[in-house]
Amino acid sequence: MKEVIPLLEAVALIGRTLAGGGDPVADLINPPPRKPPKVETIYLVKLNFRMGAGEPLMVDMQEIDETALTRYRWVGNEKGNRPQFYLTTDQLKYLVGQAPVNLLARLEEAGLENGNLYRRLSALVKSFFRQLPDGSRVLDPQRLGLTTGDVLAATWEENTGKPQERAKAVVAAVTEVLKKWVLEQLELKAAEAALWTVLVDDVPLVADPDYARVLLLGKEEAVDKGKPGVCSVCGAEDRPVTPDFTQLSFLKYYINDKLGAASGVAEEGFGRNFQACRDCFRGLLLAERFVQDRLGLRVGRLSFLVLPAFLWEADLSRTDLEFWAEKLKTRVEALSNTSGWVESLAGLKGLDDELHDLLEDMPYENAALLNFLFYHYQGGRSEFRVLSLIKDVAPSRIAQLLRRSHKLADQAAALLGPDRWWLDLAAIYRLIPLSEGPRGAEYKKLLHIYHGLLTGAPLDRAFLIREFVALARVYHTGNYEGTNVPRPKAGAEEWEWTRRLLQANLFLKFLQEENLLRGGRSLSTPVELETELLPEEMRDYLKAMTYDGPEAALFLLGYLLNQVGQKQRDRGYESKPVLEKVNYAGMPWAKVVRLANILVDQLRQHDILKYYEGLFAAMKKLFDAHRPGPHRRDWPLSPEENVFYILSGYAYGTRMAFKAWAEKQNAKKQDDQEGSAEQ
Repeated sequence: MKEVIPLLEAVALIGRTLAGGGDPVADLINPPPRKPPKVETIYLVKLNFRMGAGEPLMVDMQEIDETALTRYRWVGNEKGNRPQFYLTTDQLKYLVGQAPVNLLARLEEAGLENGNLYRRLSALVKSFFRQLPDGSRVLDPQRLGLTTGDVLAATWEENTGKPQERAKAVVAAVTEVLKKWVLEQLELKAAEAALWTVLVDDVPLVADPDYARVLLLGKEEAVDKGKPGVCSVCGAEDRPVTPDFTQLSFLKYYINDKLGAASGVAEEGFGRNFQACRDCFRGLLLAERFVQDRLGLRVGRLSFLVLPAFLWEADLSRTDLEFWAEKLKTRVEALSNTSGWVESLAGLKGLDDELHDLLEDMPYENAALLNFLFYHYQGGRSEFRVLSLIKDVAPSRIAQLLRRSHKLADQAAALLGPDRWWLDLAAIYRLIPLSEGPRGAEYKKLLHIYHGLLTGAPLDRAFLIREFVALARVYHTGNYEGTNVPRPKAGAEEWEWTRRLLQANLFLKFLQEENLLRGGRSLSTPVELETELLPEEMRDYLKAMTYDGPEAALFLLGYLLNQVGQKQRDRGYESKPVLEKVNYAGMPWAKVVRLANILVDQLRQHDILKYYEGLFAAMKKLFDAHRPGPHRRDWPLSPEENVFYILSGYAYGTRMAFKAWAEKQNAKKQDDQEGSAEQ
């Protein structure tokens, strides 16, 4: 809990800025209700009660969009068993039953009984509601001319039991009558009517300023009931504070969801953990929707917030804050999913210019440190799990990672051909196989890597290699179920896993250039590739990846493995039997030697050794230079590393075969076009 408090302070400060201008209720607006299956458009239905002559009830509807949600104050319903009093709701039964009367009571408590809202609502209740024997009031469809019979009396008499239950049955019956009539009038299907609101004589009651005042008072009533204490956010000691955050819809699970998090493992212990005065409470209230909408992002199925902690009291207006949040989100979004960001560009400028603008156009860049809060939250369920909090990330760190990724993507395109080589958070997500269960994926390994990237903490090389080999194993065995690895399209399996392996190599290079790689051997002495025996583009690749001698030897072994596999495919094999010789659980030196010997036989058997004699000789030379023996050191690579570099060579062979094919196709296309032009 201790590490969370500064974060909540940051959120509350955002909210205090929001409260300084604009419409505070606008920050409480909920997202639209979820569309039911097979429903294209959902509507807000307006129940327009008429106090004068003519039809007592008219109905209209409006497609639900952001404007409708804000204008009609959709803030959800009161949680749990609290009395309902909101006049825009997704539950028609609240408008038929308790909400209007409860709102009148709240207006009286707030001293607003002389306002227009109270007057109009009183007239509505007096004209169209009736009191049941238990004292509750319910809309009477007979007074509205919707029925000829007395639905209220009939339903009350039909039901037995406690008065409360009988009243509930009456509300349900009236709701059905009203809903049926409205749907017929508007020619709507039930699933299309998602929200309901009340008008009196064409005036939306929720637009009245008194409605906003009562709504906010309701949200903040916990502070009114609080006792003087020290506010955990601003430190004030002379005002009431509250540890009750149940009015929050999102952050409350972070503050006092689990009793075990309370001091002394008791309900009253939450007060010793965290409590807020009215201003800071309102700040949290207003900020939680803002941070979800403006600073919330996803990587795969993983949700996270980017929350700024200002280093000093930044004098930001609401407009400044919104502009700043938009810029920040765009920048982090680009790091999360660079391919998506690139696709979103209009293409008017080059990518270099777009990236320059993205990274340069950031006001108040040094005014805050960023907190990345990764979480699991399922709306409607009281479960908010904090998966990781990565604190104090400088905004310039995001720019640094984006620049490095851009540079490497360009280099990869030159070496391997065009593709989505960006190393964004989404790409890294796909490189680490994660177990998935009923409660979501086990993100611990991935978040460890994100932590290293964002904070500059080195990552263990052996750990990463193990994960990359495990990823290849998932593709090889086809065991995608229960993991985050998506099943490739049929026929594209090899293309997909080899592409991932090449990305894994790029990621190691990325970390190496950022000084974020820990363990393993020194990578500062790449292999001497002065030999003319290797193709130039292969030499360039090995040099760019800074492979050393043993790594290059295994890479060449993997490349030859690929050539044998291609030959087997050409000869009619559905799979490539030679790939079964690779043990994905790890291959110690003895098994590497055995594989090399098998490969020689296979190259001869397929009569292709003559084409790769130079490459084979280079591989043998490198192996001999590092071969373990009685007077030499042990083979320097682990069994997992052996597999990784063999598969890397194999992946390179697949990619280069595709690159050659694509270049051939382009050349043919160009020849055809030139031929057509000449004709």
